[in-house]
Amino acid sequence: MLIQDIMRYPVITAVPEATIREVMALMFKQRIRHVPIVDGEGRLVGIVTDRDVREAGPSRIRHDEEDFRVFDEPVQTIMKRDVITSHPHEFVEEAAFIMKQYRIGCLPVLSRQDIVGIVTHSDLLGALVELMGVDQPSSRLEIEVVDRTGILADMTAIIKELGISITSFFVYKGVKPGYRRVALRVRTMDPRKLIEHLIAAGFEVIWPRLEDL
Repeated sequence: MLIQDIMRYPVITAVPEATIREVMALMFKQRIRHVPIVDGEGRLVGIVTDRDVREAGPSRIRHDEEDFRVFDEPVQTIMKRDVITSHPHEFVEEAAFIMKQYRIGCLPVLSRQDIVGIVTHSDLLGALVELMGVDQPSSRLEIEVVDRTGILADMTAIIKELGISITSFFVYKGVKPGYRRVALRVRTMDPRKLIEHLIAAGFEVIWPRLEDL
């Protein structure tokens, strides 16, 4: 899945000269938490988050009328200028890694220096739900397999023989050395026959166990 498949567009932006108060109102009206800042030619020059706005405002404990004048300052005084961005053709998992690595809540998406979209944590969460197939009727299995060439082909051959479709398929590090865990969703609400065939072929089905079905 590519960034262009999940990004939001058109992007709601503001100019550097807009006041902090105006950006606050924009966030409230549009129900957003991130506002890219663009110059007169539409080039990305910064970004402001709801956290930036809160930190710029007066203290909740002690404040007076003069403290609120900060909201009349241009937003360029609080915007972050070193903006980490993405590209429409990057993979979703790469964007997730970048956001985790830099602890940021969004990625403006640029193409030829033009801002064409934006991706947030909620967009990535929606992509994860779709990739995992949770939004479709299915059964989830956890299988531990030996980490060797051809093992996944052996397993999927069994699924194919039973005429069952795979909705999603993920492989990750196993608990035991030399093993991998396979998390898959199959398009059946009764996976007992499949589990029986997998066990008969020597696969260790971690979940669900037959006795629990």
